[in-house]
Amino acid sequence: MPSLLPLLLALAITRADSVDLLIKGGTVYDGSGKPGHVADVGIRADRVVFVGDAARAQIKAGRTIDAKGLIVAPGFIDPHTHALEGADRANEERRKNIPQLMQGVTTITIGPDGRGPWDVARIQTETERKGLGTNTFNLVGFGTVRSLVLGASSAPATKAQIDSMRALIDKAMREGAYGVGSGLFYAPQSYASIDEAIAVISAAKPYGGVYDTHQRDESSYTIGLLNSVREAIRIGRESGLTTNLGHVKALGVDVWGYADSVLRLMREARAGGQMVVADQYPWTASGTGLSAALLPRWAQAGGRDSLQARIADPATRDRILVAMRENMRRRGGDSTFLLINGGPNAAPYLRKTLKQVAAELKLPSAEAALELIRQGTDMGVASFNMSEQDVETFMKDPYVMTSSDGSGGHPRLYGTYPRKIRRYVLDKPVITMERMVQSATAQVAEVYGIKERGSLAPGYFADVIVFDPKTIREMATYQEPEQLSVGMRWVFVNGQAAVADGQPTGVMAGKGLRKR
Repeated sequence: MPSLLPLLLALAITRADSVDLLIKGGTVYDGSGKPGHVADVGIRADRVVFVGDAARAQIKAGRTIDAKGLIVAPGFIDPHTHALEGADRANEERRKNIPQLMQGVTTITIGPDGRGPWDVARIQTETERKGLGTNTFNLVGFGTVRSLVLGASSAPATKAQIDSMRALIDKAMREGAYGVGSGLFYAPQSYASIDEAIAVISAAKPYGGVYDTHQRDESSYTIGLLNSVREAIRIGRESGLTTNLGHVKALGVDVWGYADSVLRLMREARAGGQMVVADQYPWTASGTGLSAALLPRWAQAGGRDSLQARIADPATRDRILVAMRENMRRRGGDSTFLLINGGPNAAPYLRKTLKQVAAELKLPSAEAALELIRQGTDMGVASFNMSEQDVETFMKDPYVMTSSDGSGGHPRLYGTYPRKIRRYVLDKPVITMERMVQSATAQVAEVYGIKERGSLAPGYFADVIVFDPKTIREMATYQEPEQLSVGMRWVFVNGQAAVADGQPTGVMAGKGLRKR
């Protein structure tokens, strides 16, 4: 049964004609997908209480912001980002989440790719107590629970181990997780069969929610992109959850042009009664680890010590290098890998391509990459492996939401939402402003079941953004990825200004959300 609170709050404006803040005269895109219209928005405490003509309604305001010529919208909800991974251990500066606030993001997920917490209540309580710049919501991680129960083993789970993993999933869902995330591309999750994944993830079935996945293969590594999509759809169907293909893409030269085929499989599943959606970031370079991109998964079984032993064995090392050369080829070659972050030993290689690093080390590229991994310098890479045509094809589909997959060293952490607005709405355009806003707000809230957020309507929480369409743009680049975006004039989180007149305030008004 829907909550009566938004309705009661909406009716309250008829009994009280004052608001704390009035955002006056902006072009409002309310998240519904309808075209923008000029209107005033009134906020009282942590709620939107009025959208309309304030003069006609004789609304009095404690404070007024002139938004003429600006766009007013719900705060963006990022369903796939690593911005606050390990939020309970993050320092205050990270918890402020200023890079995303300056893009207009007011709510984010914690721990996609199967890395989400199993102890959801503790994480949400602790992070909210310490302070959050943005609201957060959790997906319990299939990778997290598998690692807790099986470690880095490549062995199939026993019945007892499956039961243990199911119990952890059940606990997280009872504590307010919005679904289950997986990263079947990554070891050790990749060692799970589809039957094991279904057996574990279906523990969430009584609670509903989303099965969000970095699917097993976005390219031609193992089962291939299209079979991987079919697998993800089946896991969602048999687990009773909505399937979301996280950061959907056609990765690598072997599958360029497959976007239409992926979307066709999604449409067929929806025609059969299953909800299947995706999210996407507007960049042609993905971000991952050097080992994840290049090492064969069998070489990673058992963890780092086992990998080192395999590298030390000449025959096994040769097998690893053969697989690495093929993985490098499918991603477009050594010049498409930009080394973007890593530990202390990584500094000499940052912002260089693998081709450049290999030349400096006087080694063939695969050998250079393996040497970095052997030394413990398993760097993050921006991997330029997507075609612009596929990016645009996915973007135009009405069931593809916006996300950032924000991670350190890649400009998407600082610039995804302004980039999409500037490049694909205003400059090209590929989609309309109303579709852009919908894909980043109400649609995400609806898919994940996030109540009373994602829409600009009376009774909803006052996560509200005001931006200038003339100046909004990303400043982050692949060479300078930590540049804050510009053009976001005001960002309100639960009614408090986290960005005021274009500058972050340091206010931490975010809440730890739990599914109800």
